[in-house]
Amino acid sequence: MRIKLTTALFLLLCLAMAMPASEAKNGKEETFSALAQLPVAGTTMNVKIYIDAYSSTQEAQQLHGILMDGGPGALLKTLQKMKPIGRIEREDTVGFYDFKLILSKSTPEGRHIYAVTDRPIGFLEAYAGSRSVDYPFGILELDLKADKKGKEKGEGSLIYAAQIKVLDGEKVDIENFTFAPIRLLAVQQL
Repeated sequence: MRIKLTTALFLLLCLAMAMPASEAKNGKEETFSALAQLPVAGTTMNVKIYIDAYSSTQEAQQLHGILMDGGPGALLKTLQKMKPIGRIEREDTVGFYDFKLILSKSTPEGRHIYAVTDRPIGFLEAYAGSRSVDYPFGILELDLKADKKGKEKGEGSLIYAAQIKVLDGEKVDIENFTFAPIRLLAVQQL
């Protein structure tokens, strides 16, 4: 099913703009916890989001250029070669997947964090030739606001399996493999 997310579209449009990207706050790594609500039967799980660094404006612009010039395949190959700068994982597990591009943008109330990655495709998924292998990207969005103690809290979403398409040579369309993204509730800075 198709779902167009304005936040995901905004993320990719931000790649084109000279949006200032920041380093991790005060040069330190950041960690967030959240309750991930899966779109199926309201299943939930605890997740942690780790940010080691943020992408530079130059990196974001380069990736945008690769997407616009070479298409999603070229973007995927480039992301696969990049080193991870953050990750999301279920609590008490080894890992979920790594983020290769992470941007932070200040807002009047706090900030937005956007992350993009090439998602891991497991052996069984690839072997079965499932339609999901055509959705090789993962996209994260967090909307954060600082509380009275200075800790950030908010909510967000995670598109676990996405397709990125370039339309008319200048517009970007995001298609989610499932009918809805994973909602990230009670996001809080640790």
